[in-house]
Amino acid sequence: MTTDKIPYTHWAYFPDEASAERCRQELADYVTVVRKTKDGPDWLLLAGRDVEIERMVERHHEVEAIVTRHGGDYDGGEATYARAGEPVVDPMLIQGGDGRRKP
Repeated sequence: MTTDKIPYTHWAYFPDEASAERCRQELADYVTVVRKTKDGPDWLLLAGRDVEIERMVERHHEVEAIVTRHGGDYDGGEATYARAGEPVVDPMLIQGGDGRRKP
């Protein structure tokens, strides 16, 4: 099935919780998770939402600019797919994330 939107999750790391929370507030139209990373002092922010495929690159740059403005390290974004090849919501958002970097 072809769709013009897919679930897409952005990953960002912050030196402190306050910076991550300020960034989260600016990403109010996203489903977000902020967690302390297990292997270090950083805070992980996951921000996901359905994105129009035609605007994916534009939204990617918008989120990267917001993260950078709040002192974060933008680690990119990704779409997650089910075994059947259908895009699905990132399980890290549903499960609350575990603070590990994506592969």
